[in-house]
Amino acid sequence: MVELMAEEGHIGLSNEKKEEATSENFRLALSFLKKDRYTGYFVIHAYSNTYDLSPYMQRSNVGRPSRWKGNFLEKIGFTHFQECNILGGECYFKVIHSIELDRANVSMLERMRENEIVYGRFRKFASQIGDIYKKMREVDQMLTDVGFDLPREKLELAPIDIGKENVEKVYPKGYVYDFYKDMLDIVKEAKNEVIITDNWVDEELINLYLEKIPENVKIRLLTRKPQGTFIPVAKKFKAKPTVDFEARTSNDWHDRWVFVDNECWVTGQSVRDAGMKPTYLVKLNGYDILKSCFDEAWKKATTIV
Repeated sequence: MVELMAEEGHIGLSNEKKEEATSENFRLALSFLKKDRYTGYFVIHAYSNTYDLSPYMQRSNVGRPSRWKGNFLEKIGFTHFQECNILGGECYFKVIHSIELDRANVSMLERMRENEIVYGRFRKFASQIGDIYKKMREVDQMLTDVGFDLPREKLELAPIDIGKENVEKVYPKGYVYDFYKDMLDIVKEAKNEVIITDNWVDEELINLYLEKIPENVKIRLLTRKPQGTFIPVAKKFKAKPTVDFEARTSNDWHDRWVFVDNECWVTGQSVRDAGMKPTYLVKLNGYDILKSCFDEAWKKATTIV
């Protein structure tokens, strides 16, 4: 992993502003710095011209009263830069993510998802920076008043993990294999139970997904019209000693949900066709409510396997 804090956030082959925002007297921007032909960095730039004459934590470095003991942006790990080519003046910057530009094994879809996470982090930080500052200043004021200084150590960044962070996946037309790999990665992590609701299933669901689920994990499938040789293949699958599998049919269910232990995902297309047209895979909140909806439908459904 690249040591991000040691990197200069402005100097390289190019530095392009991607987004900007203003929030609670702060100016912010996200840029992409192409350091060289091999490496690029996403950088957050921030600054504020607002200050007061108290001895407490300031937003930025403007004013510099004699009793001043540091500023908020430094406290959270940003570094001062005098001539920022993104904000057009002074800034405090922090490199938040690095990209290996010459990696041949990264698909366009993976790169898109990586970018979505970075942009999402920037937008969330920009929307919350004022509240973060107010809370840290309140703590700083309380400590200062009793003779303590807020620690000056820089806060560390949590690394971006695409697989864990990206709970909203979008697939352009033709990315059938990418959907398959992502769905397979989800169901293979099951420890207790996998539930799939999909009105149009065939034996491919068993061959590509269900047989890859760990042994002795309970599997339930709710469908409407099983296709092709699904039923005879499903019966053979269920006969395996290490398989706990049941399939039922219902005309009262439409959505395509995948439950894995205590998580629930929804997909825009039937699992067997996903990716042939643009689609998505999104993790849903409210597991208990969603699971109760499924349980009601399951009770009324007809067992076929």
